Amino acid sequence: MQAEIERTPPGATLLVAPCVYREQIVVDKPLTLKGRPGAEITGTDVWRRWRKMGRYWVSERSVPRFPQTAVRCMPGTRRCLWPEQVFLDGRPLRQVAENPHPGQFALDPGRRVLLGDDPDGHRVEVTVRRYWVLGKASGVTIEGFIMRGAANGGRTGALMNRMTPGGKGYADWTVKDNKLSDAHGAVISLSKAPGLKILDNDIYRGGQMGILNTGRGELIKGNTVHDNNTEGFDTGWEAGGMKTSHASEVILTSNTFYRNEGSAVWFDIDSTHNTISGNRIYDNTGFGIHYEISSHGEISGNVLWNNGWGTPRWVLGSAIASSNSSVVDIHDNMLAWNADGISVIGVDRGRQTWNDVHDVRVRRNVIVMGRPRRGVVGDRFALAWLQGDVRGMFSPGSGNRGEDNMFWLANSGEHPTLFGWGGKRYGRLSEFARTPGGLGSRYLTPAEKDSALKKIGPVGGKTGRSTHS
Repeated sequence: MQAEIERTPPGATLLVAPCVYREQIVVDKPLTLKGRPGAEITGTDVWRRWRKMGRYWVSERSVPRFPQTAVRCMPGTRRCLWPEQVFLDGRPLRQVAENPHPGQFALDPGRRVLLGDDPDGHRVEVTVRRYWVLGKASGVTIEGFIMRGAANGGRTGALMNRMTPGGKGYADWTVKDNKLSDAHGAVISLSKAPGLKILDNDIYRGGQMGILNTGRGELIKGNTVHDNNTEGFDTGWEAGGMKTSHASEVILTSNTFYRNEGSAVWFDIDSTHNTISGNRIYDNTGFGIHYEISSHGEISGNVLWNNGWGTPRWVLGSAIASSNSSVVDIHDNMLAWNADGISVIGVDRGRQTWNDVHDVRVRRNVIVMGRPRRGVVGDRFALAWLQGDVRGMFSPGSGNRGEDNMFWLANSGEHPTLFGWGGKRYGRLSEFARTPGGLGSRYLTPAEKDSALKKIGPVGGKTGRSTHS
């Protein structure tokens, strides 16, 4: 494909024939790459020569040494530090330090692959390249491809609009209608330039996350982002469905995020004037939406359910969290069966602009809380405003307030759902409704609750009902 790109004039459309392209592509001119059905770019090669050694099968070839990046793994695993990948008939094998069993692989001191499965009669693919596509020009569209298997490090994308992780980003990239999977780090990273679009892609099984961005005026729409953080990256550091920092005027709309290990959507570090609307977010282990140490965000019209159960302590299981952020409008969202509902947090983050939490509005949201899950201890919150080590969050001039939020609470006496405002916790909605954080709060009628839950609709052939509803 690289040779075809070099022969194609700038601004043209290259129709890419159905084929498996085992190469790393660099786009160095304005161009549209349009894959015909069956066009695939992969970072793997097929390895055919193996010999039996004890209970393992050992490759003749050695895996290249890939550069390491500074990352943090979850406790008890080092997989996030190992970018190598092996696939058996297209199925990813799990890397272990030694003694692989069926379904696993390891590397010996010479970086030869040790398989726990007999490769005879199977297709074994091993990652030998770090990236699928790198950018060296603006005005690029990539459409209609399958891309899979890349040994990129953490905090990088296997598809990037630049040549190096921290290098210059190129403007006006559109990535649409692709099926992207099985990178070791992030699957895709479009950053450091205006006019970027990620549209209608299936993005899954990223070792760290699906989308890693630092966007400006970016549109992320219509994507399905699921089953990411397969390699045990620390979810409190940077892992899950999508994370962006220093982002401005990003529109994240009409996407579906599910079954990501970590937060589904995370805006961090001085992100500003971003819109998160109309997304469907469910079955993620961490926050559904986390807007952290940032400002001027609108979070509206999203439907979130069954999130946060991997971290159900304090408010780390919130479906929506605004953490040390200001001028944030959280409105008209529907939340059901999450570990916690909505949290607004102000703690000491070391900078006055972050510690001054002001003008956060939480209004007209529907929050359905299910019964507590077995083994989950401690408080749960439907809506909580929580301040620690800073001042001013609850002052009359802060502009922080909740208005007209509606609740359905399936409580038990031993594990009540609580509300929080002004350093106090409330078990009764009538008391919370007298605080600035709970103005106009009321309970849903059963009919209103059932009508609200219809927004979830059929999911994976099910009705969207919860076993703890």
